[in-house]
Amino acid sequence: MTKPTSPKTHRQEAPKLPLTPRRKALLARVHALAKELGLEGDGYRLVLRALTGKPSCALMDEEELYEAALGLEALRQEREDNSAQALRREFGWA
Repeated sequence: MTKPTSPKTHRQEAPKLPLTPRRKALLARVHALAKELGLEGDGYRLVLRALTGKPSCALMDEEELYEAALGLEALRQEREDNSAQALRREFGWA
């Protein structure tokens, strides 16, 4: 009797991109922002896909990593702005 095999996934192989100082810094920034925003797992991958079209930093070139960092910065800024507005409303300052 043969063992059942699992279906093959259509997972994209990560290209072997050189780890330049800029790439390393961008990777660190994207991951730090994601952690700050509380993004993990599927939510993290969905945000990356929305920002760059790729679900993983390993699949991104430096330009895509830069776009991901900019997008996450914008999300962080939006969250901070919303928090400030909520405080102003709560205390009747707005």
